[in-house]
Amino acid sequence: MVAAGLAVAAVAGAACSRRDTSASTRFDAGPPPRRVIGAPPRQVRALPPYAISVDGVGPYRLGVPLTQVLSALPSGPRMTLLQIPGMLDYSVVRDEGLLVGGERQGAASFIAVVAPEIARTEAGLGVGASQDAVVRDLGPALAAPAVAADPALWRGARLPGATFLVEAGRVSGVLITDPRGRAAPPPTAADADGGVAPAPRCDRAALGELGAPGEVFAPACLGGADGVATSGDTIVVAARGAGGARRVATLELRGLRWVAPLEVERGRDELVAVTETVDADARVYAVVALRLDGNRLVRAADSEVYRIDTQRAAWIGAALEDVALHLEVRLDGDALAASGMLVRRSRGEVRDLAPLLPVTVRRRPRGEGDRPRDPTATGSTAGSAVGVDAAVDDEADAGSPVP
Repeated sequence: MVAAGLAVAAVAGAACSRRDTSASTRFDAGPPPRRVIGAPPRQVRALPPYAISVDGVGPYRLGVPLTQVLSALPSGPRMTLLQIPGMLDYSVVRDEGLLVGGERQGAASFIAVVAPEIARTEAGLGVGASQDAVVRDLGPALAAPAVAADPALWRGARLPGATFLVEAGRVSGVLITDPRGRAAPPPTAADADGGVAPAPRCDRAALGELGAPGEVFAPACLGGADGVATSGDTIVVAARGAGGARRVATLELRGLRWVAPLEVERGRDELVAVTETVDADARVYAVVALRLDGNRLVRAADSEVYRIDTQRAAWIGAALEDVALHLEVRLDGDALAASGMLVRRSRGEVRDLAPLLPVTVRRRPRGEGDRPRDPTATGSTAGSAVGVDAAVDDEADAGSPVP
């Protein structure tokens, strides 16, 4: 009995000893380790929406090396090629609806905004904004007399570095480039001849409206005509007359996209037209320059400038129907220079937006022999008052040859 009691006491003493030891160990561990707060990251990345400015978008600036742009981005984006022979040849960095591109291993020469809510102007305008809002806040339109451009390309005087792609009254994309590279030299031909005072520059705005309500004639200083309009594939040149707009000449160009005046000499315009012809596996863009010679339109230039087929579209991973070009043409000495932008869509949304490599078009001087007649073109002249729509149906006067 005594032995059993001693055994129980021994076990209880051992248990107490273990509890005392663990408790002593727990309370003698000392204070917890000090918390060390590390240094903040060296770069704090800006987040969209970015500000669109004359020289960049948010933290991305024109002229900055593309390698520097890439190093500022988090892991994930990489530099890729955007290349189609004769049309595009750029290295591109993509970031959340933006493209920053330039020559290979070079500096950024363009920045494209292709998605809503990514970047906007000071007034809050970006992709998805209405054309009316853009014109109201960034206008007036920035137009150069020696540049003719697709009506879908719009630039405003308050943000000259930005070209807005406007489709169906809405902004589909914004392309930022250096505005200094777009300025065409003022025409100098025939400015002075043997001491004769230079011809005054044509003030197209002073020509006012031409035609009946609902007709859209762009003012043009053509020397014998005051305006130009289109109706389908037909170019209509008209002058003011006692009964309204008097048709001077017409010309039909298959696949006509647009036509606009371009000042080639002080006080004198020529017309620049862009055509787009499409077949099963190719889309071809051509530039046609026209001058008014009496009562007919004479070709001063006619050249294919860009051709994209299914194979070339595949260079950027696109189908032919997903690629479109919007051109602009500027005077370059005695020649013309075609450029503009390429637009690639994916599932209906703009994915790529990039400037086209320029193409030089030879322009024939006055007096050089006429070229053979193009079998796809027809022309007519008349002296009666006529509207744009009526010009297409009036073939009775198609007696003047059109080169």
